[in-house]
Amino acid sequence: MEAVERVAAERIAAPSRCASFEQLRASGVNVADPLDFDLPPRTAYQANLEFEWVEAWDLYGSRPIWIAADLARTPPKQGILDHVDTNGLAAAATYAEALRHALLEVIERDAVSQHQFFDLFGDDGRVPPHKARIDPDSIPESCKRFVLSATEVGMDVVLEDLTSDLEIPVVGCMLVDRAFLTEHGPITHVFGGWGADTVTETALRRAVTEAFQSRVGVIQGARDTFNGLSATARPFTLSARRHLLCKAPMVPFSALRSRAFDDLESETDYILDRLGSVGIRQAIAVDMKRDDLGIAVVRVRVPGLSAFVADRHRVGWRCARHLL
Repeated sequence: MEAVERVAAERIAAPSRCASFEQLRASGVNVADPLDFDLPPRTAYQANLEFEWVEAWDLYGSRPIWIAADLARTPPKQGILDHVDTNGLAAAATYAEALRHALLEVIERDAVSQHQFFDLFGDDGRVPPHKARIDPDSIPESCKRFVLSATEVGMDVVLEDLTSDLEIPVVGCMLVDRAFLTEHGPITHVFGGWGADTVTETALRRAVTEAFQSRVGVIQGARDTFNGLSATARPFTLSARRHLLCKAPMVPFSALRSRAFDDLESETDYILDRLGSVGIRQAIAVDMKRDDLGIAVVRVRVPGLSAFVADRHRVGWRCARHLL
């Protein structure tokens, strides 16, 4: 599905037009302001310049909306963004499933962005975003088998509740491999995974399996060329690693918030309600499906949520507020 997402995002079949933001706004159509998406400093965007726009759907207004094509496709072609960005890009068997997955991904990335930003720039005088270490002995059996498979080969597993003020469960999993083999000899290396879902057990399972996927990806990449990873000397990485390796108070898994739904529509409405609870008033979905593949693909953009974890030049208010 990730491969389908990336291929589908290279071009957009939705109706498009070339205009400036000022021209579109003056014409009276519903249009998303690119400046609401925390553009990077080197963006080519200016309100009076013409760019390509594609028709999308405003999930709050329940009406069509035009969005800059560079905010939907990847890689960007007109310089509004300057990096590959797959945040909020999801493929699934149905459009509703893809929409739900995309919304959860931007919520996950927003939570992780806040933690990474604070770890880099916060200090003891500031209040960090919520974080709690999860007791691995208390997690459901569906996830415990993954943890055991890691500890049995000598890896440490750190599980953290990163749920933000949106109150949609976000869980992080770090695999600490103290003897990861490289051409420089064994090193300590950390592999991370994150997951978000209204059901905490599902969020946890996604985080754990993504951490395993991260480790396997590095190993696979080294199959034909011996692993070139080297021990890091970056102060931030060393500090984050010390935090992971030290003991910390733990909360039982049963203490974490969780909510199950009978259908996708109710769950999506709940997610949108939670976004609205922190002042978000716009969530935009772009249909990225390719007819030749026949798989539903959606790009979701939510102005106000941070994308710092994907691009450290795009901080956003939800990260910056922790330093103010």
